[in-house]
Amino acid sequence: MKTRFTTLFNEYGLVAIVVHFTIFGLSILGFAVALRMGLDTQALSQKLGVQLEGASGTAGTLFAAWLLSKAIQVPRIFATLVLTPLVGRIPFVARRIQRNREETKG
Repeated sequence: MKTRFTTLFNEYGLVAIVVHFTIFGLSILGFAVALRMGLDTQALSQKLGVQLEGASGTAGTLFAAWLLSKAIQVPRIFATLVLTPLVGRIPFVARRIQRNREETKG
């Protein structure tokens, strides 16, 4: 899997990085919203050992969202592997990738 990920970054460059970090950011955001909207914060607080309510609640929520996002790292990597070639087919993105390849060769 590491070689596929490296090949993807070599082929798509910045597009792969943007896709990867977009998925990462959206997963943190999604978990943070889920935690704020009523996910069982009491049980999660006890399991993670962080306070998800009160004065340090926002920091605790973001930390818990980050931990949950790290827990799904393998599916996020697979999503990056699948979505990057699809994003690379968008016409203006494909032209940018081609231009970067030509500049690298020339």
